[in-house]
Formats: sequence, structure tokens, C-alpha cells
Amino acid sequence: MFVHFVWILATAATGSCSHSCQSDLKLDVCSLDPIKGGVNDRVEHFFYDWRTGTCLLMMFGDWDEGEEQNRFQWEDDCNSKCRPGLRKDCFEEAKKGWGYKNIEMWTYNSSSTKCVRFTWTGMGPQKNVFSSEAECSKQCRIPDLGPCAYPFRTDCRHGDYIYYSYDDKTQKCVKLGPHQCPTYGNGFYTMRQCYQRCGRFVEDKCSLPIQNMTFCSKFKNRWGYNNDKKRCEMFLGCEDSGNNFPTAKACWQTCAKAQGHRCAGEPDYKYRGLVWKYYYDINSHECVSQNMFRGYVSGDSNLFETKDDCERTCRATHEPEPDLW
Repeated sequence: MFVHFVWILATAATGSCSHSCQSDLKLDVCSLDPIKGGVNDRVEHFFYDWRTGTCLLMMFGDWDEGEEQNRFQWEDDCNSKCRPGLRKDCFEEAKKGWGYKNIEMWTYNSSSTKCVRFTWTGMGPQKNVFSSEAECSKQCRIPDLGPCAYPFRTDCRHGDYIYYSYDDKTQKCVKLGPHQCPTYGNGFYTMRQCYQRCGRFVEDKCSLPIQNMTFCSKFKNRWGYNNDKKRCEMFLGCEDSGNNFPTAKACWQTCAKAQGHRCAGEPDYKYRGLVWKYYYDINSHECVSQNMFRGYVSGDSNLFETKDDCERTCRATHEPEPDLW
């Protein structure tokens, strides 16, 4: 303790740290944002996204390999460096083996973040194969959850800061009260930050806010479901595991079809006629004009008086809200 204190005083007195002491400082590359690099020799490599706690693919350019960066050639290298508490075989596909038995086992599906039943034949590799759901969860799901697995404490007072914490039982981010404190990193200053880190464990993706949860080389048109306005909306973003779909059709059919939303329904006409109306084509994501026999528009089916009505209802663009919640 005394030596450490003297070193602090010496550094403060000189106002600098010598080259030798700087070389002893270890750079935590896992806490850095990825550097895309130059325009030459572009390849797909992995980086650790500390916002979501996952290793992700991204296009990188040329770089100085002697420079420490948040960049890994293989996903295993990224996980070993930045997610050391998670077993490598939790990401491997379980093999049925070559035996003759039908034994009910459990395996971890890292894409759905669930432990699922699995039939093992009794012989062969047992990577990512567990005898019970509890053992699978203990070995793979809880380590994958990371800070999202830990409940808050109640015997404390966290001060003036407002924290949000992820509740894995309800699969929701909740605002903590004055005598509730986050534990092991499961505390966030905004609801969006909470869902960004833990949202991939929520089964009902349509209930999540529309937001970019991670990085990517190039933004593309994506679609998310706006729970307040009960509609799918387009935004520029990355492919991720949140409220995020590659097509408008995928969004409408996943999040709104069961509710009977008019944009997810079939065009409401049978015969052609002399009256021009519009319907939403879910495959092309366009509002299409059609001369129809009927002129009545009920307002709850896939039929619209004008193109503007159709586009306002079915082709909305997402407007991000201020991060106040």
C-alpha cells in the first residue's frame, strides 16, 4: 500500500508516467469500439460489442497487425478474450451421435438464448449436451446472460441516480426504486441502454423499442414494430437480435398479423371496375392503385381511399424519440 501511494505521489509530482511504466499498462481491447480500417483488403472479422455483450461479424479494412484493436479473426478468439466465463461449446451445435438409444437431453441454442430439449443416441460427442435444463442453464445460459442474470438488491440506497435493471423472470427492464440497487453490472442509466444490453434475451422481440443495438459496416433499410402506434416502421440500421426485421413483410407478419392489422391482410377487393382505390402490397412494400368494382372503404381492411392514406398507415418511417425513458 505504501509503495503504491509513493508511486502515485511521484507520478503526480512529475506530471507524467515514464515509458517503462506506460508499457506495463494493459489495454482492454474489449472495451474499445471497433476501427473499420482502410479501404483495402476488406475482410470479415469479429469484434466484441460491449454494449450487447456479444462477438459480432463486421467488414474490416487493412490494419497494422502490431496495433492492439478490438478485432479478431475467429469468434472463438473473441469469446476467449472478452467473454472468458462462457464455455466455448455453448455455441456449438449438439450432435445426436451414433448410438441406438433415444435419450432426452438438453442443449443451449445461442441464437434463441434458450435451453432446448435434444435427443441423444447415447454414443458420441457430448459438447453442448446436458442431462437437465438446470445444468444447461447453469453452464451456458446464465453465463451468456452475463450481468442481465443478476437481480437487484433491496437493502441499499443508490443515491440520486436513476437506474434501470433487467428482470430475467419477466423479461423486462424496470426502473429501480430508491432502496433498490443494481448488482454485477445490471444497472443502466436509460431504458434503451438496458434493452440494448439485455434485449436479445427477450422472447417477444416485438415488445422491444425500435433501436440499433449494435455496429455494422453499412446501415441498411430495416423494419421494427412501434408498440405505441401499432405499426411497422422503416429505419436505417444493422441486423441484430432486437425489434429488427429485414423486410416489412417479416415485421407485419411477426408482430401485427395476429392483431388483424389492415396492412398485414389481403387486399380487400374481388372484382375490377371503374373506381380507383389503393391497397398495400406487403411483398413489394408499395401502395398499389387498382380500378375496383367497389367504392366503399371500411377503414379496417387493406383498402384505402388515397395513396397518402395507404402510405401513412403502412409505409411509415420511424422517428426516434428522445432517450428520456
